[in-house]
Amino acid sequence: MLLTVTGEMLKDGDEGAWTVALLRVLSGLGIDDHAGRQVLARSASAGWLERERVGRSVRWHLADRGRTLVDEGVRRSVAYLGGRESWDGRWLVLYVSVPQHRRTTRKRLYGGLTWLGMGNPTPGIWLTPHTERADDLARLIASLDLQDTAFAVTGGTTPIGIADAVIVDRAWDLGDLADRYERFIAQESAAPDPADSDVRLFAYLDLLNLQQRFMRLDPQLPEALMPAWVGRRGAALFAELRSRWSEGAHARFWEIVEEAAPARAKQS
Repeated sequence: MLLTVTGEMLKDGDEGAWTVALLRVLSGLGIDDHAGRQVLARSASAGWLERERVGRSVRWHLADRGRTLVDEGVRRSVAYLGGRESWDGRWLVLYVSVPQHRRTTRKRLYGGLTWLGMGNPTPGIWLTPHTERADDLARLIASLDLQDTAFAVTGGTTPIGIADAVIVDRAWDLGDLADRYERFIAQESAAPDPADSDVRLFAYLDLLNLQQRFMRLDPQLPEALMPAWVGRRGAALFAELRSRWSEGAHARFWEIVEEAAPARAKQS
């Protein structure tokens, strides 16, 4: 959630956000002061955020590592919100095995592959129609030191064995996700826009966080593979709500930052 806030609101060249402002925003999202301070400290230790001392106060900026994470998320978000895309019939296919004693590595691998939208139709094989994610896949495999037990290919299927439609059924279980999309669409389509500026800010940030959760689970299969996928309607609604709420949410965030500024900073 903190990366959602800072990644959305803090841009290169701005003055950063005061600790008090970030804690106030996190509080509005259900995160208490103590937990907020802890996550700020941990984010600094992880290299996601960096502190800038101004007298006795501190303001925060995205660090290089945090900016890299945010930029990757932005690229994925743009693709997710962009709607339909054509497919050339090719798959990016990964063959990988993880030694039994590396259970932690296996968990991290599966999480990373899911984030890349890859499905698992049969043991040891993962695939996605998004062949443009090959570089991201290569970085994931290298980061987990699995180069000696993995290889990948790109190409279309041949009429041997199961067809693409069966691959989709076996690789992804999307029934629960489809239900969640339907509930989201029904709820948000019937709800009025938030009128209060604080409510709009927190609703907007909650919306971004919810979008990220959907993006992590949605393989974003092309229309040729899933012509009636409800996720496209869900993504279109995310895009519409973001467009309506973004300007007011950003304005209110920077008002909170200004309100939290120490007297010396306001004078300067």
